[in-house]
Amino acid sequence: MPSQSPGSHVPVPWSIVWFSGKDSQITNPIMTTRSFLLLACLLVSLAVGTRAAAAPLPSLDSNELAEGPYSSMHMLLEKTFLKIDVLTVDMRFGKEIHPRLVQLARGNAYSDALGDQVAQVAIGADDALIQLRFVRDVAFDQWTDSVRENLQQVRAAGLITAKVQQQVSQGLPQWFAPLRKRGYKENDRFLYRVRPDSVRTAVVAADGKVLVDRTEKDEHAPRVVMAGYFAPGTDFREPLVRSLFEPESEDQVRANR
Repeated sequence: MPSQSPGSHVPVPWSIVWFSGKDSQITNPIMTTRSFLLLACLLVSLAVGTRAAAAPLPSLDSNELAEGPYSSMHMLLEKTFLKIDVLTVDMRFGKEIHPRLVQLARGNAYSDALGDQVAQVAIGADDALIQLRFVRDVAFDQWTDSVRENLQQVRAAGLITAKVQQQVSQGLPQWFAPLRKRGYKENDRFLYRVRPDSVRTAVVAADGKVLVDRTEKDEHAPRVVMAGYFAPGTDFREPLVRSLFEPESEDQVRANR
């Protein structure tokens, strides 16, 4: 896939890659609250997406995806210092990419070299499902303030233009209007369904009410979404990749969901 320059056309949400603040503290397989709020930037896909049809919501139980060992990744986010769980991240991969993950992970212990190879495979995945589940409440203003701060970091890195930064910053209250007063509650879920030419984003409340459901169609979207988790230096990369080398039982996988 051809590379994109900072000024070229890439959908707003997927031009954002997350960075750790200088005060971040990482404990595998745990990442910091700050890094989660960077991930929240990804949800600006709603800005340019089109409303999804009344299709079934993406699900970690989908039979479209690969099953068994080395087909999924899992991690927990914990708030620094206070040791308060914030959310879980679960990822399942498609059937085409699964054999490549099996080849790299089966019978091997994690190493930086193998981790790099797994990350590259994951970045190239165009069939995956990602679910983030809150295990505590997060205020909307707290979320938007952090997104704006992190947008500045991404802009400083040359990954988005000043125009895109302004568009996203000003658009957040509108795009996430259903959440402005409500905020994010315990057991809310963010769902991302990555396909070869699109990414669907849904925000679902604990009672099943769909708060947001949008689809962005663009051939570059899947790669940049996956790079947001697996690019070098991101807090997601190592904990997620490490989890592949420690496959859970099916009962554990279901419990995590």
